[in-house]
Amino acid sequence: MDAHKFGAFVAECRKEKKMTQAELAAKIQVTDKAVSRWERGVGFPDINTIEPLASALGVSVLELMKSEKMPEEQLIEKEAVEEVITDTLNVVNLQRRKERKNAYQILGSVIAFLILLLFLDSMSWQADTILFTGFGVLFPLFCAGGFLALLCSGILRKVNGKPYRQTVFFAIVLLCLLILFAGLFFLIGALGIGPIPG
Repeated sequence: MDAHKFGAFVAECRKEKKMTQAELAAKIQVTDKAVSRWERGVGFPDINTIEPLASALGVSVLELMKSEKMPEEQLIEKEAVEEVITDTLNVVNLQRRKERKNAYQILGSVIAFLILLLFLDSMSWQADTILFTGFGVLFPLFCAGGFLALLCSGILRKVNGKPYRQTVFFAIVLLCLLILFAGLFFLIGALGIGPIPG
């Protein structure tokens, strides 16, 4: 797509509809500066704006992408192509969401790794201190926090009509681990099992 041709087409269609740049911008929820940039050929709209822009200008997505109006006899072909373009735009949006999700997962993993390193360093890399803090404090906190987070997520998923059973199952598993762990510590304390005094 040529930016200048695209911009001239947007300006022409806007003027045919007797709209100002500000009025067009308000219809598609962008700034009038964005519309001005497009019309000057400085850039293109975001992919999510293409369909609303075409609708506001009274043209098809295909006509907007080609930056020219199509004859009425091509209407059937135009509708088929329009459907393909709409599907493509939806795929691009899904890919963007997936890329963002992957980026967040990588960032979360790096942060978790750095926190682990800081934790180990604060424990002076002593095995007994690391084990006590890890199993005595962090593991129960992880189970309790994970249970609450998964339970809330499961409830939200059920309310939104999405599959929720697997999420609730893992929440119950974490709760069972927490109860088992607490019971084990209670049993050890009741039996008096512990380190032999030196």
